[in-house]
Amino acid sequence: MANNNITYTNLYSYMNSLLYQIQSAAGYGGQTNQINQFSGNQRSGGQSFASTFNEVSQRLGVPESMDSIFEEAAREYGVPLTLLKAVAKAESNFNAGAVSSAGAQGVMQLMPATARSLGVENPFDARSNIMGGAKYIAEKLNQYDGDIELALAAYNAGSGNVAKYGGVPPFSETRNYIKRIKEYMGSDLTAGQTVQTQTYEEESAGGANVSGAMEITELAAQYLLGKMQLQMQDQMNSLSSSLAGEDIEKENSLI
Repeated sequence: MANNNITYTNLYSYMNSLLYQIQSAAGYGGQTNQINQFSGNQRSGGQSFASTFNEVSQRLGVPESMDSIFEEAAREYGVPLTLLKAVAKAESNFNAGAVSSAGAQGVMQLMPATARSLGVENPFDARSNIMGGAKYIAEKLNQYDGDIELALAAYNAGSGNVAKYGGVPPFSETRNYIKRIKEYMGSDLTAGQTVQTQTYEEESAGGANVSGAMEITELAAQYLLGKMQLQMQDQMNSLSSSLAGEDIEKENSLI
């Protein structure tokens, strides 16, 4: 067991070292970079290492898979992944810059007021929009006791119309919308694209890089982040092999 502790210690020391380099380059203060080992992997600021890793990669503008964002949002809000992707397909065809004639914006086509209520500051940021859309769908599913048709009807026509008609409103648009989404849910949908996250401040500044005093290139950011992932995977593979070997030795000793 002592060897396992040494492995974990070395692993997190390495990860913390690289994290410090990235955060320093991105303009983070050194006072918030410490990772407490074996205690939920929390930073002094209260964030987990995973949250910090995600935050820094976003701050540096490292591209990420839109499909992975859907998966994360589905887990975060307990929404079926097939439903979440089907809504995005029907709403915008996975277009982060989409704007409807009614003023709905982004991948999940959130109305400005709805986006603000969901905490979405920049509706054209794919990650923020998808997370907001997933939260909104989760709220509707909870409101209608898991009834997907009513949740979709409310998403499309508003909860007021669902209440007014005591169910799915008799609007051809809404009924066709529900039908189309159900068909999409039965298919293997993929966004098949990567997106870059921008903070609201960056968008307001016309896309200017506000990463701090030191500029860091996208290639360098990808290298550092990728190296962190590979190191963790290698260490965990080694640990798994070690644990498997210990189990075999224990079994042999009992024979």
